[in-house]
Amino acid sequence: MVVNGTDNLKSLVEMAVARHDKSVRQLAYLAQEAGHKVTYTTLNHIRGGTYKSTPGEPTLRAIAYLAGVEDSVAFTAAGQPVPGPPLADELPPGADNLSPKSRKAVVEMVRVLVDLEAGNNAERTPESNNSPTQLRAGASTGDAGSGQKTWSDNSIIEFHGAEAEKYPAPPIEQLAAHPKVKTRREQLDEHTGERDSTN
Repeated sequence: MVVNGTDNLKSLVEMAVARHDKSVRQLAYLAQEAGHKVTYTTLNHIRGGTYKSTPGEPTLRAIAYLAGVEDSVAFTAAGQPVPGPPLADELPPGADNLSPKSRKAVVEMVRVLVDLEAGNNAERTPESNNSPTQLRAGASTGDAGSGQKTWSDNSIIEFHGAEAEKYPAPPIEQLAAHPKVKTRREQLDEHTGERDSTN
C-alpha cells in the first residue's frame, strides 16, 4: 500500500512537517516523546536527500507515526519488506525452556532463513556469480609441507544461477561419495582395526 505522494521517505518527512507544522528537529522530539527512536540528524538527512544508510525499523516506524500513515507505507517507501508480527509470539509453548544448545540452533536457522529471504545470495557480484566456487575436498594428496595440505584436482566445484543450469545433475544412481574421502566412522574403524575384525 502506497499513499499518493508517499512513494519515498523524503516525501513522508515533508508530509510530517506539513502535518504538524513543525521543524524537523521538533518532529524528532515529538517522535521520541511517543516512544520512537529517531534522531533529528536522520530525519534531516532523509529530508535533504543525503541519507546514505539503510533506515532501520525504528526509523521507519517513527516516520510513519509522524506522517500519520500505516507502518507499511514507510517500509514500502523505503523499498523494504513489511515485517510481520514478532516471531517470538508465534513460537510454541515450551520454546523458552529449550537448552542453550537448542536455542543456538534455532537462532542460527532463523539467521540463515533471514539471509536467504533478504536476497544476500542474489547480491553476489557478477564475477562471483559467473565463477565457480572451489570447495576443498576432504582428502589431501601428495606430501605436504609442515602444517600444509595439498589438494587433488578432484576439488568440488559449486555453480550458481545460470551457470548451474549448464551442468545438470547426473541421475541419482550415478552419484557416489568421493572415493578418496573416508567418513569419520571409517577412519576410526580403520585406526582401531574394528573393520577387519568384523569381516
